[in-house]
Amino acid sequence: MPTVPALIADPMTRWMGRRAVVVGVEVLSAGLVRVRFAGEALRGRAWQPGCEIEFRVGERELRHYTPAAFDGADGWIDVVFQLYGAGPGSQWARGLTVGDETLVLGPGGKSWVRDGATHFMAGDASALGLFEALTVGLGPEAKVSGVVEVSPEDAEAARVLLPRLEVVAEGERPGDAMLARVREMAVERPDAAYVAGHARSVQEARGLLCAERVGMRRKDVVTKPYWATGKKGL
Repeated sequence: MPTVPALIADPMTRWMGRRAVVVGVEVLSAGLVRVRFAGEALRGRAWQPGCEIEFRVGERELRHYTPAAFDGADGWIDVVFQLYGAGPGSQWARGLTVGDETLVLGPGGKSWVRDGATHFMAGDASALGLFEALTVGLGPEAKVSGVVEVSPEDAEAARVLLPRLEVVAEGERPGDAMLARVREMAVERPDAAYVAGHARSVQEARGLLCAERVGMRRKDVVTKPYWATGKKGL
C-alpha cells in the first residue's frame, strides 16, 4: 500500500497507528541511519524477526519496513533506513530527529525464522534490517552465510551490522553483484534461505538456489521484494 488517498490515510493511521517517539538516531554511513522508536504502545506487541511495520511518510504515502531489533517488554524498535534518492521514504527518514513523534502501523506478518542448522541470506541494502533480525533470531549456534550488496560508501557499516555475511559493492544494475557472487559461491544446500531486496534480483536468486547445483526446494526459500525498478514503494 505505497500510496492511498489522504481521506483514507488520515483515519487509517489514526485508528491503527501506535504512538512512538524517536529516542535515538545513529548515522551508520553516508546512506544508512539507524533510528530507535519507543513508546508505551509498542509494549507487548507481536514483534518477531521479519515482521512488517508501516510509517506514513507523506500526505498520501506509506512505506513498509522491517525492524532490525525490538524489545516488546521495554517497548522499542530499531529501523535501519536507506537515505539514498529523493523518494518520500528517504526524505522522511533523513529528517527524523530525537523527540519527533510518529505513528507505527503493525507489526504484521509471520516470523521468517525457519527450522534447521544451516541458513543462507542474499539481498541488498534494503534487507539489512531484516537480515540483522533474522541472524539474531536464529541465534549464535546456527550456521549463517550469504551475501549482501550495498554501495561502496555503506560497505563497512554493512559488515558491522552483518559480520556473518559477505558484503559486495553494488554494480551498475541492482542485484548484479549479489547474483554474480551467489553463482561463484560454493553454496552447500542449506536448510533454509532468505532472499530480499530488488524484486527481479530476488526472483533470479531464488532460481539459482533452486537449480540443480544447490538443489533447494522452493518452499525452503523465503522471499521478500522490498522494491522494484520504476515502482514507487512496495
